[in-house]
Amino acid sequence: MRNNIAKSSPHRSGVRAVLMAVAVLIAGCTSCGGGAVNDNGVVPVELPEFNADRAFADIEQQCDFGPRMPGSPGHQAQLAWMISTLTPLADDLIQQPFSDSTPFGGPYDFTNLIAVFSSQAPGVTTLIGAHWDTRPVADQDPDPDLRDEPVPGANDGGSGVAILLELARIFSQEPPPSPVYLAFFDAEDSGKSGCGLPYIGFCMGSDYMAHNWPTEIELPDRVIVLDLVGGQVQPETADAVRPAQSSNDYFNLRIESYSQAAAPQLVDHIWDIAEFLGHSAFERRTQGYIIDDHLPFINTLGIPAVDIIDFAPPVWHTVSDTPEHCDPDALHQVGETMLGLVYGM
Repeated sequence: MRNNIAKSSPHRSGVRAVLMAVAVLIAGCTSCGGGAVNDNGVVPVELPEFNADRAFADIEQQCDFGPRMPGSPGHQAQLAWMISTLTPLADDLIQQPFSDSTPFGGPYDFTNLIAVFSSQAPGVTTLIGAHWDTRPVADQDPDPDLRDEPVPGANDGGSGVAILLELARIFSQEPPPSPVYLAFFDAEDSGKSGCGLPYIGFCMGSDYMAHNWPTEIELPDRVIVLDLVGGQVQPETADAVRPAQSSNDYFNLRIESYSQAAAPQLVDHIWDIAEFLGHSAFERRTQGYIIDDHLPFINTLGIPAVDIIDFAPPVWHTVSDTPEHCDPDALHQVGETMLGLVYGM
């Protein structure tokens, strides 16, 4: 992920009954059985439970593999783990291998994955994606001596993957009412300013996917990218990286400007759902342009795409991007919002 401007409550489980009661009050209806719609067009529906603790364990598992930058043992181990995890869950798992060089070297072997659910169902086809590789250098670390070290990637990479894997478990048990693709993009986080590559070397996996869409499945109608969605438990060194401005300063999901320009209705709908569900991290305020995995779908395929991202959290691109600085509640807020989108809220 690259910023074009200047790269500058415990979670809830078993909430379905409470959520429905709150939804009824917010929607101003006495029964959700009739599919009443609230003022923002959100339909109250009962959602499967998003298990944030299990998703958080997936962050820890990824970090146990070590850094997952191109060519590393961790990269190979994570790929094998994702394939073994997704194969029994998805209706189909498409593997998209390719080779390329990054601004940091190569050529390397890469693999995009697409887990397919309910492909024969009617309705809008949704792609939800995240990158699974990690950055080879901690170039934003406050300690100059650590800036050539790889990033552990708990939040930057690990959090989006963790949410997708938990969604896959849910979809395998409660198939979505319309087609859903869960896309795991490789080769996103090895960019470098001035390198001369498309997207300055970021988004290589999603760019490859957009230019080489698998022929066995239809194009999606809408795309949502999850990046840096693990929240932030404030680290001791946070103020050295980005001073807090408010009590919620370490996890806020403002509206990315390319997303707003390309898919304003989709942005509004996602933020409506999050607001309806009471997820306060989603803020209705735009904040700059980000080079991320949504752009190839916008620029190459013309598909409405939205990047859900926390803009440069405190340990972004540092060696402190580790699980203890992530928050299960953040995973819950984003994961449940995606469930609301998929299941028709």
